[in-house]
Amino acid sequence: MLIFHSNLGIDFRRNHLILTLLQRSFGKIRLVDYRIYPLWAEEQKGMRDAQWNSLISSFLSRHQINKNQVCVSIPREKVVVRFLRLPASTKENLRKVLEYEAPRYTPFEKENICMDFQILNEDKEWLELIAVFAKESDITPYLDLIKRMGLQPITVQIPVVGALNLFFYHQGEKKYERSVLLDLNEPFFELNLLRGADWKGSFHLPLPDSGRADRILDTLRRSGVPEETVPRSTFFVYGLDMAEKMFPDLEAREEVQEVRPPPLDRLDAGKDESRPDYIYPSIGLPLKGLVKTEIQLNLLPQEMRKKVREFGKPIFNALVVLAVLLSLSWGVGVFMRYQKELDDLRTAIRSRKPQAEAVQKLQKQRTQLAQEIREFTRITSGEVPKVEILRELTQLLPDTVWIWNFKYSGKEVEISGFADSASDLISLLDKSPLFEKVEFLAPVTKERDRRIGGDKEKERFKIKLRLEGRSGA
Repeated sequence: MLIFHSNLGIDFRRNHLILTLLQRSFGKIRLVDYRIYPLWAEEQKGMRDAQWNSLISSFLSRHQINKNQVCVSIPREKVVVRFLRLPASTKENLRKVLEYEAPRYTPFEKENICMDFQILNEDKEWLELIAVFAKESDITPYLDLIKRMGLQPITVQIPVVGALNLFFYHQGEKKYERSVLLDLNEPFFELNLLRGADWKGSFHLPLPDSGRADRILDTLRRSGVPEETVPRSTFFVYGLDMAEKMFPDLEAREEVQEVRPPPLDRLDAGKDESRPDYIYPSIGLPLKGLVKTEIQLNLLPQEMRKKVREFGKPIFNALVVLAVLLSLSWGVGVFMRYQKELDDLRTAIRSRKPQAEAVQKLQKQRTQLAQEIREFTRITSGEVPKVEILRELTQLLPDTVWIWNFKYSGKEVEISGFADSASDLISLLDKSPLFEKVEFLAPVTKERDRRIGGDKEKERFKIKLRLEGRSGA
């Protein structure tokens, strides 16, 4: 690695452009420069492209930047993030499986998407992974601009990837058992949950005008985090719309242990320079290539990624050197005899190579096709479609019922929510030919409706039912 090595981060946001330049020297990372620019409205595409070009060119002119070391981030709202749990047997063809199943996880057509994934945990039976999906048409405008400027991106990320890599670089996972990274950027907020060094969840939702702390904590409660562990959560708050006055509002809640800015103490910003924690993801964006990063998600199309260096030529050169050394040691006569034998052997190999390659290719294709058929058959067979279950529930349950949690695993379904009379739901669900063994999983309790505009006492229920067969079959 070079003694002085720098990376440029270009963070495209909904209403801002953030440029950051990091430099690595003598084992330290230094924030050389950063700029935050407000942008024209997204609808004014021509003017916005010209503004992007002007701002980036101006930044480049102030620094000596390697144009082949550029990291790009696109707005979070243009990307679908999914945490998935798949059988371990899918690992060999995981990318193909995710591409095939993409319409199940996203509203996009699989023919025009860019996607990437990273395995977070695995055992003998299951893989836990995160997958990110984006429409190719949403990424192309940013890449076209970068290419027109003569820049070569090495990665296309989303803001949370830069934030997590910078957080892990500061070893935040060792100090805090449960961490919540909270990014506040109008009109959205993003909540990312960490358990030690494990990334457990990501939520990107609209930011309300009032009651923001309530909405954020309500999202945390419904994230699946065990309620008894929530009070040990430490909140790290950042973002262009972060207001420190919000810290006391969050700290006053029982669910929160501590609220603080994210760590930046390992970043060298110079004696008279500030460390702007409110643009935390933008600072972490160009870490790629400077240090080993934990999160490797990259939406850059495969054809634009740097090709792996060919190694055939170095091997050939090494063999030539070896042959010369042997000739000097054993004499010209011995070398010529071995050379002739080697030529005869190469001729024989060349004559049989096409047949051998054809057989190997057919065997490989057969193995791959058989594996794919087994995986696709196993994934798609034996399940009642979720859409069919949701349609049946919608037809059976009254309009006054609010379901806020739906779990489907194999042959069992769990639903949780609120109703005027929870006891009536058992008989309604029993009438369906699709369900059987309908029963309460927990006692019915009465609570006040917490939805916006709700001021009515309802009964909270949790019901389990078993699938009997396909509706209408």
